[in-house]
Amino acid sequence: MPELPDVETFKRYLDATSLHQRIVNVDVRSAYLLKDLSGREFTRELKRRRFEASRRHGKHLFVRADSRTWLRLHFGMTGFLHYFKSEEKAPRHARVVEKHYRLAFDDQRKFGEIGLIKDVDEYLKKRGLGPDALDVDLAEFKNIFGKHRGTVKSILMNQKLIAGIGNIYADEILCRARIHPATQISSLEDKAVAKLFRATRYILEKAIAAKADVDLMPKSWLLPHRGKGGKCPRCGRELKSATIGGRTAWFCPHCQKKTV
Repeated sequence: MPELPDVETFKRYLDATSLHQRIVNVDVRSAYLLKDLSGREFTRELKRRRFEASRRHGKHLFVRADSRTWLRLHFGMTGFLHYFKSEEKAPRHARVVEKHYRLAFDDQRKFGEIGLIKDVDEYLKKRGLGPDALDVDLAEFKNIFGKHRGTVKSILMNQKLIAGIGNIYADEILCRARIHPATQISSLEDKAVAKLFRATRYILEKAIAAKADVDLMPKSWLLPHRGKGGKCPRCGRELKSATIGGRTAWFCPHCQKKTV
């Protein structure tokens, strides 16, 4: 599932290819992704407008079409943006296509969401999303961890507390901080929480710099080795997995020892 680094990469891609260009027409090929409006309404609202600005919050991307309309994109499991100049180059699973400059929302599994909203901040409040993971400072990070109970991985992934971190980057952050994903946050001392905060910022910023491309990420990271048969990039021992908060966590039991 696209997480914060992926969506930030999509944002920069859209900014570079599609801002300030007039939307000549819209081709809705799968209205299933549209939320609370029909394909005809969606086309009518965007046609002849321009994308003037974009904003990311967590895993959501918002694109301003005019002073009262924002396009909302959530990429689900397999969504991404694709810019192309001819129909022959159209992505196979394009669901919504802006016809003239041909910006497509491609989503093979169709778990993504596309909608139109009037106010981004009101939408975030209504959805109960927490602050963006890259907007949280150390004091706020400590406050979040001090007020809640549960495993450290579950807290990192809770979008109502911190928006943007999913399963993959939570594992990466915890690997760097050398914290077992099942560790109860009540057992973490201030020093460990501060270390976790630094790891969070470092991993997210480096992943964005790598355009969320595994091939461009350091081999010392967990991600290139994550999965069955994978070895810890730090000590070379076999990685283990466990179900935590309903999700599969990958970790090194030697480098990330669980505290009681």
